Amino acid sequence: MYKARNGEPVGFSAGYSRHCADFYLANDRPKKLWLRELSPTARTHLRAPQVPEECRAGLAAAPSGVLPVTQQQMKSLLDVLRQAPDPRDSNTHYRTGPVLTIIALALLAGRRDIAEIARFATTLTQPQRRQLGLPRKQGTRAFHKVPGYGVFYALLTRIDPEPLAALLTDWLQSRAGTLPQALAMDGKMIRDHLGLLTLAQHEDGAPQALAVYDQKEGTPRCEQTAAAAFLERLPALDGKIITADALHCQRQSARVIVEKGGDYLLQIKGNQPGLLQQAQALDGLAGTPFLSRPPADTAASKSAGCTPSPSSR
Repeated sequence: MYKARNGEPVGFSAGYSRHCADFYLANDRPKKLWLRELSPTARTHLRAPQVPEECRAGLAAAPSGVLPVTQQQMKSLLDVLRQAPDPRDSNTHYRTGPVLTIIALALLAGRRDIAEIARFATTLTQPQRRQLGLPRKQGTRAFHKVPGYGVFYALLTRIDPEPLAALLTDWLQSRAGTLPQALAMDGKMIRDHLGLLTLAQHEDGAPQALAVYDQKEGTPRCEQTAAAAFLERLPALDGKIITADALHCQRQSARVIVEKGGDYLLQIKGNQPGLLQQAQALDGLAGTPFLSRPPADTAASKSAGCTPSPSSR
């Protein structure tokens, strides 16, 4: 898919994953990196000693207090998540509803691990903290505290994720109305403990539904099994396209998508050699049919008033 969008391979990542707030551990799973210029002068801008004025806004950190939902939606989300059972001791400083609401807001804002969720909590303004019912700091009148890393870790490692995912999915579906035209299905592990499978919009990454899993493959609640059950619970997918990586290139998942009226774009890799060979045999083009670029000599020959040969078209 990256190649189809004219991405250029630039190497591999170092193969590390975030572990705690500022620590990384080797995961022995380096990822291939792709880059694509968003403007013809992108490389010139990146090499310049100073970033151009029109690009400097991208260097600033996200402003504090920006939420992925409206205040009314945040309140309704808080009301829903207050129903989730609290697996911790009864003597807790932070109630389950506000903590889970912060986690849900952070996930909706694109945060994917506990450290990022904890950082997101610190960006909440005092009015937002008050609306969430967070406790006031002792000795102050209007300063409301936010949970730290340990609070989020304790709750996420003890709570039953299935009811939580169901509550959040129901809330997302009730607010989404209809699913967008293109949805990406992908799973991410949080500290190698909790897997989060997300169906998100292509354009802005906003999730439409969530499910949980414990490992990528080989367990009763692995990502593949969770994806199949996840798709079964979705409403009609008429006119929608579901994209996913090679892990989800499974007959059952594809069948469910089609039966619900949708289409799929699934990646094929060498882990399914028969299917890969069959797909390659069906491809009548030497290269990708998507957004193909003319060779450099074609552009040069046009500028010289020449007609390119058929092989270069």
